[in-house]
Amino acid sequence: MYGCVFCNEPIPDGQRVCRECMFQRTAIHAKDKKSAILECLKKNHTGKRNAVHSAELERMFSLDDRAVRRKISALRKEGYPICSGDVGYYYAENQKEINSTVGRLNDMMTGVSDARTGLMFARFPEPVMTVRITVQMNGGEL
Repeated sequence: MYGCVFCNEPIPDGQRVCRECMFQRTAIHAKDKKSAILECLKKNHTGKRNAVHSAELERMFSLDDRAVRRKISALRKEGYPICSGDVGYYYAENQKEINSTVGRLNDMMTGVSDARTGLMFARFPEPVMTVRITVQMNGGEL
């Protein structure tokens, strides 16, 4: 027996979602997926120990990886404490989890800033031109 990926209720082998969650999942397509992701994280993935991988969110909400990142980013901008790390995404359980994600995001910003600075000082090398010159003398004979 395994647990439902949404609510962790026991389900038979070979299944990933219980009947109740399957019914709710069909309703997800009728409502805003950003809100559905928030609801899913709050209900089933609070705390780092309950993190869910991005690939699972992609599958559950029929989104590609970029769309998931954009929705998570939008929720964070609205002030929701959605954390992430090597383990996946999760709704923060405490300030320490938030601080850890903020630190990781700061490191990412520093890396992007360093790359930007490097490009600002980059110079495109001057093109090397090869010119072939033919000189004709005495009526064209060399």
